Amino acid sequence: MRADNSSHLAEAAQRRRLDCIERVQAALEALERDGGAVTIAGVAARAGVSRTFLYDDAQARLLARLRNLANKQPATGRPALPDQQRITTKSHETVVRTLRHANRKLNEENERLRNELAVALGQLRDLRRGFPAER
Repeated sequence: MRADNSSHLAEAAQRRRLDCIERVQAALEALERDGGAVTIAGVAARAGVSRTFLYDDAQARLLARLRNLANKQPATGRPALPDQQRITTKSHETVVRTLRHANRKLNEENERLRNELAVALGQLRDLRRGFPAER
């Protein structure tokens, strides 16, 4: 009769699973620290695991962490910057304030140029009709 090796197989499967979890966690930590595109396929490839492994109910916490990290990424498709490189709220408000001021100045200049153009077109019309130019 053959020996029952099922306990050894179960232990090896458990070790493989824990090793895969460690690799996925390391990949997520690296992406969080260094930035980069966070996708299921990308993390699976980086960690050397299958996508099926990540979708398994036993890895629900890993998948939730992965999705949370992916949700932090901008919608532009560019990878998120690491936390250390992200702009602070104060800096963001300063940039917005500066851009609004520049926009206001450009709008005022556009309005001034529109008025000058209207006057010039009016003078051109008067000259074509033979009216004396106003000063």
